[in-house]
Amino acid sequence: MKKFFRITFCIVPILFLFINTGPFAKTKTTPFGLLKEKEIMHKDSKGAISLGKIMTVNYSQNTIEVDTIYYPLLLELTDVLKTPSRKNYYVILKGYTDSSGSPESNLRLSKERAEFLKTLMVEKYYMKPERIKAKGFGIADPVTSDKTPEGRRLNRRVEIHIYGDISEAVKFSEKLEGIK
Repeated sequence: MKKFFRITFCIVPILFLFINTGPFAKTKTTPFGLLKEKEIMHKDSKGAISLGKIMTVNYSQNTIEVDTIYYPLLLELTDVLKTPSRKNYYVILKGYTDSSGSPESNLRLSKERAEFLKTLMVEKYYMKPERIKAKGFGIADPVTSDKTPEGRRLNRRVEIHIYGDISEAVKFSEKLEGIK
């Protein structure tokens, strides 16, 4: 019994730290929660639409590897996108950099980040590659000023955007609501 409490007291603070300092600390919204919110918001739309940005992955300087802190969120997102009601959704990965370096190297790095994330989503999370497009935009569209280290960190990112016909997902959600 003592061992159980010792383990619990070690794990709970770690989970608290992850939830409150991780990528979704400010919003407390998971990719699935955000996707459902956007589906509900657009439930009367017909045909393929943009559900917009669902998630952002930030990067260390001059790296293309995804930090493992994002793995649980990517798993959740890819699992949701593989459900039958979302089989016609597709993903656009939009890579960006801070303004450090030449425009050519930033454009290349932003594309490499998006391509690496696509490869990760395909090889680790078994998404179909034809459902994912990766694009690099270099220093275009910064989210904040590059004058501080934090600003540069926020601008080094790949945004995950979702597009598709939401009618099946909305029908499924409405069926679930009818069951409750």
